[in-house]
Amino acid sequence: MACTGSSLAGPSLASPCENNVKPMQPGWTWTYRDTDKNGPVLYEMHRTLDKAGYTDTYTTPGKPPAPQSYRCEGGAHINITAPSVAGAQITRLTVQGVSYPALPSWRPGFAWTYIMNLEGKKSGLGAGAVMTLKYRILSREKVSVPAGTFDAWKVALDGDVDAHVSIVPIRRKFTETQWIAQDVGLIKIQREASVSELSALKK
Repeated sequence: MACTGSSLAGPSLASPCENNVKPMQPGWTWTYRDTDKNGPVLYEMHRTLDKAGYTDTYTTPGKPPAPQSYRCEGGAHINITAPSVAGAQITRLTVQGVSYPALPSWRPGFAWTYIMNLEGKKSGLGAGAVMTLKYRILSREKVSVPAGTFDAWKVALDGDVDAHVSIVPIRRKFTETQWIAQDVGLIKIQREASVSELSALKK
């Protein structure tokens, strides 16, 4: 269901993923500051590559590492790590669309949809979810974060989760705004109750 990351690097491995929006640099360390009502928390992200994609592993003090794997097709990136659904064990994941389109598509007004269909079990009961993520590029603008000032794409995300455990429905909608800088990657996420910002990038 997920790619297996490795420390291998090189142009031949990175080529299916290359789009300059998310640089394929396994030696870099991205440090983010997440701030909510409880105050700031720092976490790091490291990227490892394989022949078909890559894995971003997030490490936060006091928590186990959280890997997020992607496969790549012609410069487009597709998230293949199942999210948590009410604590259910996910046994099947199918996806439609892409998480990050290939570079030629990045222009104001461009929109895309990514859908995850999940099936699993919780306490012996059937569980499932359909997560629909709708993205739209709003503009390109200068954004300042602790790591510096970047020329970034501003992207709106509208999310919809339609889930169930047995016959109990779980519905959730959410929105966020992302800023993504070319050759750096994600530099800021503004959510309803929190914000994540790139605090440092070690190359």
